[in-house]
Amino acid sequence: MFSINGFLFSGINCGIKKDKLDLGLISCPEGATFAAVTTKNKFCSPSVTYTRDILKKQNMIKAILTNSGNANALTGFKGYQDIEYLLDSLGKQINTSKEESLSLSTGIIGKYLPVEIINNGIPKLVADLAPDCKLFSEAILTTDTKTKVVNRKITLQGKDVSFLGIAKGSGMMAPNMATMFSFILTDAVIDSKTLRDVIQEATDKSFNAMTVDGDASTNDTLVIMASNKGVKIASSDLPLFQETVNAVAVNLAKEIVKDGEGLTKFVEIEIKNATHHTEAREIFYAIANSPLVKTALFGENPNFGRILCCAGKIESNLVPEKVDLFLGEHLVVKAGAITGLSKDILDKYMKNSELKITLDLNIGKYNFTGWTCDLSYDYVKINAEYN
Repeated sequence: MFSINGFLFSGINCGIKKDKLDLGLISCPEGATFAAVTTKNKFCSPSVTYTRDILKKQNMIKAILTNSGNANALTGFKGYQDIEYLLDSLGKQINTSKEESLSLSTGIIGKYLPVEIINNGIPKLVADLAPDCKLFSEAILTTDTKTKVVNRKITLQGKDVSFLGIAKGSGMMAPNMATMFSFILTDAVIDSKTLRDVIQEATDKSFNAMTVDGDASTNDTLVIMASNKGVKIASSDLPLFQETVNAVAVNLAKEIVKDGEGLTKFVEIEIKNATHHTEAREIFYAIANSPLVKTALFGENPNFGRILCCAGKIESNLVPEKVDLFLGEHLVVKAGAITGLSKDILDKYMKNSELKITLDLNIGKYNFTGWTCDLSYDYVKINAEYN
């Protein structure tokens, strides 16, 4: 069982989907301090707009209502009004105001929420609240093939501090952030301002360091909540608290990429010794989002020329004669020239389900590590038929 002090969860089928859970609820009856990071897509869902509005007004929330199967995106002012209506209805069930709750949606873009169907499910959703997050983690899924749940525990001031991470996401994955929900919950006592700083660093090291297909969603949202039921976080505790949130976020980000639509390869790409952080990051994404690289990965083809071609197209300080390239532990390019490593060795390495590409620029001291996957026939099929 995955649970955490101060939080309750539920997940049901309300009828948005035919036979899968589609309505979820996180409840913190006594209120939780919170912070959030949302998509930068200009066509963001009203659920994102509403979340941003609540962030400006509130330091605490008591509930998050989620639905899958319908993104409530491109729905204009009506989409926003539908959120207010549903959160007002939820509030009457759990004794809170709509300004103390969030509504997050994921699924098909361009359809209005089936408001009455969702509203009719709210009483059962509330009645089913329980400490275990299992059904909630299922209710947020769309094209995912599995749930993504992580828990951690650390000791501060001689007492346990607990963390629980829950996420969904499989496709339309790129930085700023991705088509995902992610929730990081803790029982620590900590203020919203500090949580904002914590979650921004965690996002940059995790969800903004991954890509499945280079497309940023209209709905992606990451929320961190603290039930304030445990240890009060002192300034001296912050480094370990931050490190743990980062670890939870990185674990969730990796699980999302590993569940990438049609994936057969999970790939870590490390850019080393760039002249600045942005340079390393941009070269990572040039490689990680390249259809030529991703299809070569799917074909188990050690075509390292494609990797260097992608790195070279970015305006940067890269000097070809200084570059080293590794596939796993195998050095394939040294100082910009091929090493003549046997193709049989590389072919064997490429058959692994998890791969690593290391590109050492040897021109500075800045590094960037991120995660991606291959591009398969199934990815095309899934997205060609998704409606």
